[in-house]
Amino acid sequence: MNAIGTQSKLNARRSLIFASVLYLFNAALGTMIAVRENLPSVLVTNFSTGKPALEDFLTGNGTALSPPLYLYLVAILLLILACLPKGLGTVGVAGLTILGMIFLLGEFAEKLTYRAFNPVSFDLSLALVELAAFVLPLLMIAFGGLEIAHRRRAHRSS
Repeated sequence: MNAIGTQSKLNARRSLIFASVLYLFNAALGTMIAVRENLPSVLVTNFSTGKPALEDFLTGNGTALSPPLYLYLVAILLLILACLPKGLGTVGVAGLTILGMIFLLGEFAEKLTYRAFNPVSFDLSLALVELAAFVLPLLMIAFGGLEIAHRRRAHRSS
């Protein structure tokens, strides 16, 4: 019974790490597309920095298809921490889970998200990047939640 609990703990953490890495690859692809097509971030409230996509990625809100550079760097740091045992690992897992929530909120706030899935303006490449940008943060939240719950149970029983 204990071996099963240990195995599920490792799977939730590994799955969180895998989903986070996939998210970063998808976001990098989104960044390349957005910079090539100059798609800076424009929120549904019509808020925009007015910067071109590359500058917005480097110093602003990110692009229409990806978060800003500083969130990439935070995600990489949290990925490294999530690979560590005990306390620092828990910080990494919790941070990636929260980052998943932030990424998901960013997708809902971005105006291009709604355009990408609109049948009138449908673009398959944009829609695929956007779909992955929804699914992967949801997986980050789910696997992170499972791992946090498992760590809390293990902490209480020890």
